[in-house]
Amino acid sequence: MKKIISFGVLISSLFFLSSCSTPQQTSEKENIYIFDKQNDDQKIEVKKDGEYPAIDDTYYVVQIGAFTTKSRAENFAENCKSKINREIIITYSEDNNLYLVQITPFYRSRQEAELVRDELKVIPEFNDAWIVTVNK
Repeated sequence: MKKIISFGVLISSLFFLSSCSTPQQTSEKENIYIFDKQNDDQKIEVKKDGEYPAIDDTYYVVQIGAFTTKSRAENFAENCKSKINREIIITYSEDNNLYLVQITPFYRSRQEAELVRDELKVIPEFNDAWIVTVNK
């Protein structure tokens, strides 16, 4: 009987100890950001005023926010600058009547845009970043 109780106590202790160490490991992993380098030949430079480039090809934009007022979009963009090391622009979409907060440069390849989006998604504020396809 003593062996069964001792074994049960041992198993309970191991379970407790292993469950206590897991949150520390998880929180450390959440703070690690890995940013892959994108190919320069896939990038499309964008004017600072947020106007879409006048090219005939389809390209891809990583978008991190959409707002009904310009001031809300500007506040969001300003807060983002301290969290990511990327250029941010604000464009106005007449189709949606929204101010769009986007990452520049834009990309010729969806895969390149997905790399940037996936890098941003590890940061909690950007877990809903998405890709906009611009067809010309």
